[in-house]
Amino acid sequence: MSQTRKVIHVELKEPYKGRRNYYFGSAAAIYDTLPIEIVGISLTTLWNKFCSTNTYHGPLATIRKRELVSKTTNRGKKGSD
Repeated sequence: MSQTRKVIHVELKEPYKGRRNYYFGSAAAIYDTLPIEIVGISLTTLWNKFCSTNTYHGPLATIRKRELVSKTTNRGKKGSD
């Protein structure tokens, strides 16, 4: 059985601090790392865009919301002794 989580991929048209691709666990986390002037869209507007589609194409960046599939493990589970 696998687990799914969401991941937000931000692909910048121009590099910021030497990188063009950034990955986040939430849309709000984007703005902790990247300034709004670099992303080109506010958080509220991005949330509204994600209601209708999972991809935003803007003049400064492309932002995609996707699912990350991972394998379920037994690490950290306590046995019932």
